[in-house]
Amino acid sequence: MVNSTILRKTRTAADYVHTHSPNPLTQSRAAVVLHNLAAVHFGAATDAARDAAWGPGEQVDPVALRDLVAAVTDCAGTGWLQANAHDPDIGRVTALLDAPQLLPGDPAELDELLATVLWASHGPQPALAAEAPPSPLGDQSARR
Repeated sequence: MVNSTILRKTRTAADYVHTHSPNPLTQSRAAVVLHNLAAVHFGAATDAARDAAWGPGEQVDPVALRDLVAAVTDCAGTGWLQANAHDPDIGRVTALLDAPQLLPGDPAELDELLATVLWASHGPQPALAAEAPPSPLGDQSARR
């Protein structure tokens, strides 16, 4: 079984989207991301390259990883991905989908990338700068 600390940021982002999105379709897509995260954690494939990247004895299924990346991009949405295609992170995640074989690389890097896509597409929006509170003296411009 894969160390449960890997892909923690992606899990946190997907859980946030699943529980906070007002859109039922987005919630459903985030649930698919969570399901695919579980598949990555319990995948059955292993070899020396995966052991080197993910730790000795860790089992990571490249098909499960591809499914996870596909689920994250599906959750973000085609329109959002196209609108943000200029972003290098979006280019990286779409390149993962286009790779002939998705093998695990650095889990922390993959985790950061997938979480970034989820947070950017469905995370809390930055607070707008609040207007300055009204002056206790009222509007001075009208008195001039």
